[in-house]
Amino acid sequence: MTPDILYLYSFGFSLAVISLTSWAVATIEARMKRDEPSSSTSLIQTGSTANSDFALRPVEIGYMLRGGDTNHAVLVMGVDLLQRAAKLQLGAVIPEPAEYEKKMWSLVKETAKDWAMKKADPYLPPDFKTNPVGFVKKIYDLYQFITKSLKLVVRDIIADPRQLKRYFSMAGVMRLLADFISAGYQNAFATSIRDYLVANNLLVREERRTEASAKIGLVAISIFPAVFIFSLAIVGNSVGIPLMLFAAAVMTGSAIIASFFITAIFAVREFLPYLTEFETLAIVLNRDSWRLRVLQTARKAMMVALTLVALGASVIIFMGAYLWLTVFGIQNANALILVSAFLAFPCLKAFLFLIRSWKIRRTQVATKYGERQLTQTRKRLSEKRPITALTEVLKEEDYNPIFSELMALYGIEALVLLA
Repeated sequence: MTPDILYLYSFGFSLAVISLTSWAVATIEARMKRDEPSSSTSLIQTGSTANSDFALRPVEIGYMLRGGDTNHAVLVMGVDLLQRAAKLQLGAVIPEPAEYEKKMWSLVKETAKDWAMKKADPYLPPDFKTNPVGFVKKIYDLYQFITKSLKLVVRDIIADPRQLKRYFSMAGVMRLLADFISAGYQNAFATSIRDYLVANNLLVREERRTEASAKIGLVAISIFPAVFIFSLAIVGNSVGIPLMLFAAAVMTGSAIIASFFITAIFAVREFLPYLTEFETLAIVLNRDSWRLRVLQTARKAMMVALTLVALGASVIIFMGAYLWLTVFGIQNANALILVSAFLAFPCLKAFLFLIRSWKIRRTQVATKYGERQLTQTRKRLSEKRPITALTEVLKEEDYNPIFSELMALYGIEALVLLA
């Protein structure tokens, strides 16, 4: 076979393997996510809309978007419940806490009550029977505190939401969450919210995830023997069976090792997730900030560096394979190595499928119905910005989950940029 024919066959084989396995994996995931009869009990009405729009609870958004990240869900729930407790003090109507929120809700109410009593204690009137004059005077002082001091705080934040850090303490929220975690409820919360979402057809059941993960893993592993068999066919038996097997093993091995290193190198990006999240926030917030520009530049530089490292590692691996083929006298070693480079693409796809299989087994996956709910939520929140959302929450007396929803969508980074 001429080199041109070898390259054409290799390209066709790689394309066919990638297309067939991608279709197989997509089919497996589609069956895993298929809808089941469900109720809408997990949906609550938003306080910011006058129509009948419904949305997932903020904690459910955070839990589903992060694949079952309990820490993120607990943080979102803590901030949202604190807002509910504050609005409840103003007489607002708030949603009934879900089963997984009830224990946390009791802690939040106690915290909010203690904070309110501590702040209002200097203004609380004495007993009317023992000191009626002091009682009337303190009532007037309490009225002045509520009508002037509290309104001043709200007006300052609305005028410039960046002053939030003067009145909103993340340390206080973290202390509350620490109390919640130390109460030994975090594992029970994870189980409760997962069962709650599964029962409402928002998350895939564990049995389905396990089955789909195993099938995707088999599809991924089947690519490697297919590559080896194709390599045998390309080498041919003109060089003898031992050398044919050796050449095919070198071609397959170099393709697998190169694709593995490429996958591993780019997996480093997963350990720096905040770069991507900050870049997304920069687009959403539409803010000209030197911090955001630095983060964007750092992320681009990191991607360029990873690409160069991946290319360098691949070149070294294929050069080593070429030397092995040359030393053992394999003809057309340069052509076979180029074929091996083509075969690295289906091997790379195999490693990506293995990672996908691992993620499906270890993380929570939304059903088709859950994905539709998340899509609607993203679309609704895409027009909102954290500063605008915070202003809405402060202006309205009724409970409005919009700020908690944005926090669930973008993470704590939104609060960092606001502060």
